[in-house]
Amino acid sequence: MTLQKIALMVFALAIMTGMVSVLSYGEEITADQIMQRVDNRDDGDDLTQTIYQKLIDRRGGLRERYMVALRKDYRKDSKSISYFLKPANIRDTALLTYDYDGVAKDDDQWLYLPALKKVRRISSSDRGDYFMGTDFTFEDVKQTPELEDYNWTLTGSENIDGHDCWVVQGVPKTGDLQKNLGYSKTVNYIRKDNDIAIRIDYWDRKGQELKHFNATEVKQIQDIWTAMKMVMENIQTGHRTEMEFSDQQYNTGMSDRKFSERMLKRGYRK
Repeated sequence: MTLQKIALMVFALAIMTGMVSVLSYGEEITADQIMQRVDNRDDGDDLTQTIYQKLIDRRGGLRERYMVALRKDYRKDSKSISYFLKPANIRDTALLTYDYDGVAKDDDQWLYLPALKKVRRISSSDRGDYFMGTDFTFEDVKQTPELEDYNWTLTGSENIDGHDCWVVQGVPKTGDLQKNLGYSKTVNYIRKDNDIAIRIDYWDRKGQELKHFNATEVKQIQDIWTAMKMVMENIQTGHRTEMEFSDQQYNTGMSDRKFSERMLKRGYRK
């Protein structure tokens, strides 16, 4: 058997086992390309939606919250703001995020706490802190990671709930990034048909499995693939956060004025 035939057999085996994926004959797709597709997928020029949030502890204790979230894209950058509407003790608490493409400029985040009448600026070293008692960190809230923070590796393919997915591992590039993000590794399951991460597994800084994210319902709204339900479960604490999204409105021509510190303090106004 020639070396060429052996090489072809190895390549074919790699494809069958998911270690190599192809876009078309002879064209391989890389982990970086997959994650870039996730980052570039169509999510509208702007979006308004409401969120029903449940925080459930290991004993089944339940806290319920209601929010409204707005986002607007500025080419590759985006701005978003989220307001708590209920319960009364956290009403008008709000998070404002300026998400800049690439690592040349750090993202900006501000958290407004109405009880203190104070705006707290979230620094890059705080990205791994948990947001308002949920199982999502300030970094998770942005939904798409900063791609340049990680080394990405395509480890295979897997069927998740009937969907063919790429499996992409992300490892923060430096020890400081691991510390800031709170993760030593993530494993991302990306649907091949719509480039949405429907499952993400996280490992903590010590290399222990930490939590699991699942997008349990995804559907098209205004021809845009949209997560309708998601769960983040911390397997170390037994706590989980469930979120249901509704009332989505895409591409409404949202005003830039909605994304300012002034609006952050003012509270939600339709």
